[in-house]
Amino acid sequence: MLARTQPHQIPDGPFDSNAKTLVLLQCHFSRKAVPADLRTDQKEILKTAVKLIQAIVDVISSNGWLKPALAAMELSQMVVQALWNKDHVLKQIPHFTDAIVNRCTS
Repeated sequence: MLARTQPHQIPDGPFDSNAKTLVLLQCHFSRKAVPADLRTDQKEILKTAVKLIQAIVDVISSNGWLKPALAAMELSQMVVQALWNKDHVLKQIPHFTDAIVNRCTS
């Protein structure tokens, strides 16, 4: 049910831990509430994701690959700020909703 409301489609096939992780990350980026039984899983995924992405940035940067390094850093910001990369920068401010951002920009 939660997977159907995400902006990016879940790949066809069995709903395994990879698909669950993808759904929970998309919920985090979209700032959608998840059921209580999935909240613990989401917190664990986010803690692990931050460490993993930092390691990816280190490896990519040490090899001198600029574009992949920038993409990994952008993903890291998305995880930390709970925002999609296309979201307005004002949504980084706590408690700012789409309505408040629209009022600020108009």
